[in-house]
Amino acid sequence: MKKISKYVVSLFGVGFVPFAPGTLGSILAILVWYLSLSLLNIYFFYFIFFLALISSFILIDIYLDIQKKEDPSEVIIDEFIGQSLPLIFLLKFNIFEVLLAFCAFRFFDIYKIYPVNRAENIKGSTGVVMDDIVAGIYSLIVVMFYKIIMFINA
Repeated sequence: MKKISKYVVSLFGVGFVPFAPGTLGSILAILVWYLSLSLLNIYFFYFIFFLALISSFILIDIYLDIQKKEDPSEVIIDEFIGQSLPLIFLLKFNIFEVLLAFCAFRFFDIYKIYPVNRAENIKGSTGVVMDDIVAGIYSLIVVMFYKIIMFINA
């Protein structure tokens, strides 16, 4: 179970890349979303998201116990989960909306604007995942505001 946790929480080793592993985790979420949307359907992406969400709490706790760290940079499944939140509501590919979701998520994840910073202080896997969920919710709000403005102006 220790090896499985290492591979899953690092998104099969991508988290060990020495430059911007969190950004790469976000890009992987976009890639999986895009491939799901274009080759399969959005329900496949929903399945992957919920599988990642549910398994992340258990597997991150296992990995944190092994590493004796609070939030190692190689753990990027949380970025995948957070970035997935605004993507869940994008049912067709629009490059501007995808870039907006990406930039908004990275902004909120990096700068830890309240309450993202409070969620990050929670111990264990809950804190590791929850700050990215809150950042994902913030980016979802940004994307939804954009979509509302575009709808009103159409």
